[in-house]
Amino acid sequence: MVNPYYIYSVSFIGVIIAYLLGWSNLFPELRFSLILFMGFSIGIALLFGNSIRKRKIIVFENLTYTKIFQNTTLFIMGGYLLEGLYNGSFPLIDIMLGKNSNYTEFGIPTFHVFLVTFNSFFAVYLFQALISEGNFAEKKKLFMFFSLNLLPGLLIVNRGMLVIILMSCFFVYTIKFQNKMTIKKASLLMVILFIGAFLFGVAGNVRVNSSYQTGKSSFNNDTFLNIGKASDSFKNSIIPKEFFWTYIYVASPLANFQETIEKQTFDSDITVSDTAVFFVTQIMPDFISKRIVSEFEIETQDFKKITPELNVGTAFIASYVILGWPGVILFITILFLFAYFYLLFLRSLGQKYFITGVAILNTLFLMNTFSNMLSFTGISFQLIYPIIFGLVDKYKELQYHNREKLKI
Repeated sequence: MVNPYYIYSVSFIGVIIAYLLGWSNLFPELRFSLILFMGFSIGIALLFGNSIRKRKIIVFENLTYTKIFQNTTLFIMGGYLLEGLYNGSFPLIDIMLGKNSNYTEFGIPTFHVFLVTFNSFFAVYLFQALISEGNFAEKKKLFMFFSLNLLPGLLIVNRGMLVIILMSCFFVYTIKFQNKMTIKKASLLMVILFIGAFLFGVAGNVRVNSSYQTGKSSFNNDTFLNIGKASDSFKNSIIPKEFFWTYIYVASPLANFQETIEKQTFDSDITVSDTAVFFVTQIMPDFISKRIVSEFEIETQDFKKITPELNVGTAFIASYVILGWPGVILFITILFLFAYFYLLFLRSLGQKYFITGVAILNTLFLMNTFSNMLSFTGISFQLIYPIIFGLVDKYKELQYHNREKLKI
């Protein structure tokens, strides 16, 4: 059963296994306190996951083609066109023309948040319809609309947006075929993942060798092997060195968390002010919390890093910096309870948008291995749309039944 709690367990177990490979000399040794927390949280996650599995609420819903897919896609494209006019161009076009482009500032303030998150949600919903549709002509239309909904991510040079959409689509696919997963399909997925990890390494080498102006080829790994302090055992192994990129990205957040646990000091007891800062910065969507932090001039302390280039530390690291272990426990409690009641409430609204919501929630839990995704608007805000449209459908259903009663 594919649910967020199982995703949490599998992803963090995978991170720990990768960490223990010892391919980097940068990583500190995992200490008992961190191992105990990870074991405890994984155990609790499995209990929640079993509860969801026993309820048998995650069942794939086939969607059929309607005109709304076309109209909504046109609406989204129109929104980006409006933003392009507002900014005078698109970041990708500026880059291709050799112009300076600050892609992080692209878009119409506030409107951009809604547009990007709705675009991401709708792309996943489209993918669900795409793998549901049996009619070839309708399937072609859905594929075209799905492709168009991926295009903005390229135009605004938002790699994170594309990765999040594709991850959520992957979970939609696995939910559909979770009871039909053959060895052949599982093997194919593993091959795709290995190829993706290799190409990720190649792309990373291109970026690093270009940034550091080494003059080396895209297949030369020396620069990043030095940055990541690759161990001699890894350097001398037959493993393609491109996989070092994936290893570092997967395991370094846990290394930073361990580094912070070892070196973070607390000068005073937990205060009401500290707790308020925790809720504002770790629980609220960041497009809101950034404004509150700026308005009230809230100072936030940075976490410890094993090296400046590696600057993420799992979903828990900032909670630890603010409140210590009580903050971590509070965060994981809020995360698990939020997901549980979100799933139950969304399911009560019907099945139409449920699978899309589950897939996005799965992505949020997977990405928590890197950073706090509960407060990251790019993912967490997407979870609002299935509820909004589910409530609208529920209202229409009630209106229909009321009209039928009046006829009787």
